[in-house]
Amino acid sequence: MKTRKLSILWIAFLGTHSCIEEVDINTDLEPAVALKDILVVEATLTDRLEFQNVLLSKPSPLGADTVRIEEQNARVVVLEESSGVSHTFSEAAPGTYRSDKAFAANLGGSYTLRITLSNGREYESNKEQLPGTSVIDEIYADRILSSTGVDGVGIFVDGSSPDASFRNYKYTYEETYKIIAPNWTPFEFEVLNDGSEPGSVPAVQLIERPQEEQVCYNTVRSNAVILSEGTNLTNGQSVGNLVRFTSRDNPIISHRYSILVRQYLQTPEAHSFYRSLKDFSSSDNIFNQVQPGLLQGNIRPVAGGDSYVLGYFEVSSVSESRLFFDYVDFFPGDPLPPYFDGLNCERFIAPLLGDPARDGPVPPNVTCGQGLLDLLALEEIEYYLENDPPGECQGPYFVTSRACGDCTALGSNEVPEFWTE
Repeated sequence: MKTRKLSILWIAFLGTHSCIEEVDINTDLEPAVALKDILVVEATLTDRLEFQNVLLSKPSPLGADTVRIEEQNARVVVLEESSGVSHTFSEAAPGTYRSDKAFAANLGGSYTLRITLSNGREYESNKEQLPGTSVIDEIYADRILSSTGVDGVGIFVDGSSPDASFRNYKYTYEETYKIIAPNWTPFEFEVLNDGSEPGSVPAVQLIERPQEEQVCYNTVRSNAVILSEGTNLTNGQSVGNLVRFTSRDNPIISHRYSILVRQYLQTPEAHSFYRSLKDFSSSDNIFNQVQPGLLQGNIRPVAGGDSYVLGYFEVSSVSESRLFFDYVDFFPGDPLPPYFDGLNCERFIAPLLGDPARDGPVPPNVTCGQGLLDLLALEEIEYYLENDPPGECQGPYFVTSRACGDCTALGSNEVPEFWTE
């Protein structure tokens, strides 16, 4: 029981953190304490002038719908020890605390994270400093085979730290990809009569689409622990760090793809923590460990007692770089990957409209399935083609799945500011 309850904690931490030599593990947790008194802290203070964020949560019980419970109504402060300046944070969303003002960590400064929960419990981190400067020397994509032999594209980063003797990095990314609806047409349905009035006949007409629904974009943030695994060179570089692998069958690279990678320079202690966390949580038998315990980071309860904290307050230099590529750059002449969610966009149906004058014949004792108006109400279909004349159990229009004909089912029709063709 103790083991299975504690294992939820690792998932809760990994599910929201995108970012680890030996690390102490505390296995002396009583089952009654393991969930309700564990605080999960995710906090990285960067050297970029920006609004900094701290995430607070607790692991949810086994079997719950969510793997994290946001810790709300806390007081969060980052103290700049060298200057005495306190940077206060406010709760921007449940469990997400954002600095009230944009600020950046400075070389030579010491920073401490202090947290007071709504129940009065207090937590404090060790004093941390910037370990040096993070530099992305190059970001590039190569067609490779994964460790399991899958053909695809790997995103690699070469990094360096000119003022640090170590080259430990963690990475996060935001990937943005173009979506082109394969069955898009310039027209969509407008319902003129839903047939709800006695004696009325259902009726629709085709109108021009009022907005862009053929080409869209979607952005997804990383949610895994990504650490430097490249080769350290004598010139101070760490090269060949694989940040992202995408199978050639993944629809997100079907057209144009972009990835923004952030590289964080870590202290050896921070890297050890995340390495241990990653190694532990990626174990095949995570739910069957005898005593997984808790990794000891650099945050602790001020008063001690039966309260535990999982997390690490990092002060890190960060650099970022963006890369674009097209599917044809790596797979010229090859068919595109299957469409999203396994949708078969080559399948079309012609549901009955409900107007005998426009529908095809309905054989006796036959159920023809959902009608056109019902599917429109569920937002499941888009117009594709006229059906003239309709066959048995057919209506006057062929339709396609909504996502095949309307890209806004999968993304936004607003072109990102950074996008280039």
